[in-house]
Amino acid sequence: MEDLPEWKTRLEKIDVQLLSASWNVKDKFNVRVEIDTKQSDFTKKIYKDVSETLKNEEESKYVDYLLLDSNGDPLAIIEAKRTTKDPIIGQKQAEQYAMDIKKQTGKDVFIYLSNGYQNIFWNYPHESPRKVMGFHTQEDLERLRFQNSAKENLSELKIKEDITNRPYQIEAIKRVVDNIERGKRKSLLVMATGCGKTRTAMSLVDVLLRGKKAQRILFLADRKALRDQAFDAFKEHIPPESKSKIYAGELDKNSKIHVSTIQTFMECFQEFSIGSFDVIIADECHRSIYNKWKEVFTYFDAIQIGLTATPSDWIDRDTFRFFECNDGKPTALYTYDKAIEENYLCDYRVTGVQTHFQMEGVGKGDLPDAVKKKLLEEGMDEEELNWEGTDIEKKIAVLGTNEVIVKEFMENCLLDESGTLPAKTIIFAVSKKHAKRIWEAFEKLYPEYKGRLTRVITSEDSRADDLLKEFKKESFPRIAISVDMLDTGVDVPEVCNLVFAKPVFSKIKFWQMVGRGTRHDSVCKNRSWLPFGKKENFLIFDFWRNFEYFDLHPKGKEASATDAVTTRIMKVRVELVKYFDQNKDLPRMKENQKKILDSVNQLPKESISIKENIHHIEQVNQENFWNGVGLDYSNYLKKHIMPLMRYQQDVNPMIASFVLKCDELKLALAKGDEKQFERAKEKITEWLRCLPVTLQQVKDKKTLLDKVLTEGYWQEITYDNISTLEKEFAPLMPYKRKEPRPMIILDIDDVVQQRKLIEFAPDGKEEYVDVYKKQVEEKIYDLATSDPTVMKIKEGSPIYGEDVEKLEENLNSADLYINEKNLQKIYEQKGTLTEFLKHILNVKKLKTPEEKIDEEFRNFIARHNEVYSANQINFLRTLQTVFVRKKHIEFGDFFEAPFTNFGVNAPMPLFEEHELKELVGLCQKLEKEVFAET
Repeated sequence: MEDLPEWKTRLEKIDVQLLSASWNVKDKFNVRVEIDTKQSDFTKKIYKDVSETLKNEEESKYVDYLLLDSNGDPLAIIEAKRTTKDPIIGQKQAEQYAMDIKKQTGKDVFIYLSNGYQNIFWNYPHESPRKVMGFHTQEDLERLRFQNSAKENLSELKIKEDITNRPYQIEAIKRVVDNIERGKRKSLLVMATGCGKTRTAMSLVDVLLRGKKAQRILFLADRKALRDQAFDAFKEHIPPESKSKIYAGELDKNSKIHVSTIQTFMECFQEFSIGSFDVIIADECHRSIYNKWKEVFTYFDAIQIGLTATPSDWIDRDTFRFFECNDGKPTALYTYDKAIEENYLCDYRVTGVQTHFQMEGVGKGDLPDAVKKKLLEEGMDEEELNWEGTDIEKKIAVLGTNEVIVKEFMENCLLDESGTLPAKTIIFAVSKKHAKRIWEAFEKLYPEYKGRLTRVITSEDSRADDLLKEFKKESFPRIAISVDMLDTGVDVPEVCNLVFAKPVFSKIKFWQMVGRGTRHDSVCKNRSWLPFGKKENFLIFDFWRNFEYFDLHPKGKEASATDAVTTRIMKVRVELVKYFDQNKDLPRMKENQKKILDSVNQLPKESISIKENIHHIEQVNQENFWNGVGLDYSNYLKKHIMPLMRYQQDVNPMIASFVLKCDELKLALAKGDEKQFERAKEKITEWLRCLPVTLQQVKDKKTLLDKVLTEGYWQEITYDNISTLEKEFAPLMPYKRKEPRPMIILDIDDVVQQRKLIEFAPDGKEEYVDVYKKQVEEKIYDLATSDPTVMKIKEGSPIYGEDVEKLEENLNSADLYINEKNLQKIYEQKGTLTEFLKHILNVKKLKTPEEKIDEEFRNFIARHNEVYSANQINFLRTLQTVFVRKKHIEFGDFFEAPFTNFGVNAPMPLFEEHELKELVGLCQKLEKEVFAET
């Protein structure tokens, strides 16, 4: 870091940053410098600077900068320090200046502490000082000043039930509100897919807007479809507030709610001031935060809220630290298992199917003679005519395998209410070409649907958004075949079938894909698309043993962290500098030092990550950096500079990779490392052979190219020869042929070899309950058109004892043994035969004990949500879970686990004694209503 005195720090650093935030130090109606806080009259806007009061005998104290509001009144002050000093040392000094101003005006001013590299902002006296990436604009500070004076007690605001009314959502909102009111500016919400993360965020936004804690909100999504989905939801649930989409670096300042994709916003976010938004909400913040969200979150000074469906035990520690969840726990958590237990999400069952070729692979004996002959004529060796099952859709495509997948799906999928068409389905394909092959299999095998049944939806298709809307809102297509686009975030509640026609190795991605089917029956609007008009579960066809893979590999395949090629180039060049330094080869040492400095100085200075480390870059540019006095340049570059090289812009990966190979060759040659030399030589010659000799630019280098490809060239190669190779051939590498072997298409038949259910059976037997239930329901539907007693039940007519006895006898026949006992097993609740028949025929749906209890507890929480804290709501939800399991609650139970897990304050004074007795009374009332007959 360059050591600049305070006056120069102000001139070269702080003044420049102020100007970028529209503060002009030369405009006395905007900024005043070196103002005497003792002798100025702030009420009359008479600001005396050092030139006016330095020589008189009155007490003086000089604030470095005074920023004025639009009326010319004091708005903020800046205390400056020289670059090498920690700006926080000026905190007490700045506080005294602020108090001097408040004594006269009765108003607080904002405080900045700066050394030109670090800026600390203090919303004095409302919040703790915090690091910021620059200075707020006048409009930013005036908006914040209004919030300071007008904000209400957020915890006392009622959460609008028409936006969110589920207890776990209310608890999550209250936890974030608690964070904000305690001064924490970051929160992380983890909710299972389908539990309403976005809706919870909207309800939170509504509270913050009504409480005047925020006036401008930014919602970020990572895909256009999710952006539009969120925008429409904001319009529906917070209609009075103005809203807009951000397409470029323009901000509609009249709007309060802004939505954008992170990709669009990354292109333009630095065109906004650091205080443009009061709250930023980012959807799907998990591991990707460090390559997408972090720059934005670091740049803006805003309350920051991350949303993710990724289970909390899969979220990396860096994400928790970023959102200040230092105990490794998110601000609020609602799991998939809990959502199923509380009947907010739909459970799944899995059928695992493998074809013969998937399990055994494809050998030359499986190929027809004509196919084998053709492949041999194309240059393949006979030994190559063998492929593993895992090679399917990588090296070979077997049309028969896709046809088996399609037939297996069509014969066993969940159907719609009519029983003739598949329910809404997503098929996950390996590639765009694979998706097309699956579509072709549908069209070949089921031409009677005349092309309406399936659609391929991929992000590359210009009509993708329209096709997705059609899939969501129209009866056709029933089946969407996709590659990546529908893996995450797309909300189609009616999806009842998922088909994994691809292997998945990322556990996070896999469960996001499973999440496409978890939406509950209660949110499905198009009942006719559902099996028998309802969604009790959804079916997953797993053709690639994904569930078995994650049983064996619970964490999935860990992605190995690889350095950017620019980072690897610097590593090698640092090694070259060290080698030539030790061997006193000054010219080559300086050559590589220059290359390192050139690449460092090409880093984008406007990048937030570079700005944060600009003092390290300046250190590298110091004349004495390479001398090694008090500083090991190798360790310094490795620790502070190499991680920044991935931000280098306009890097052609092919050119950079060839440069890396040449530098590795130089290092191997210098050190006499024969093994590494041969490895680098082979890579370089392989790449040179892939240059297209018909291209004029390559033709021009043909003489040198032919020479390099001879063995004699390498016998006496020198460092300078390698530099020539790099100079002459690196620019040609973008033209290098990739020469992938084309996919081999095999038009041969395949068959199902293994079919097994990897699924729970509630009764513990081998027979699936859902299969038996489907058979029972189909028989009842048939009887509703032929049996007089069942017909009466369907019509709502009364039936009598003799009718019931005959019906019991008819149903309890040897084919299905439909009786009260078996019906209670498959529906997992009490009820009479007549009640179950009314339930199946949709005459009168049975409420389960869990539903009755849940309804009572939800109403109880809703009546008390203004006074109950997030911890109290969580306690009540725990009570609900325990009561459902035990069916009985006594006062003494509150003093045992799990209630004692809430800490030393539980159950009292978390609740008063009379409140606990009220809860016991609630449970005893429900016990009589729900469990009395069991």
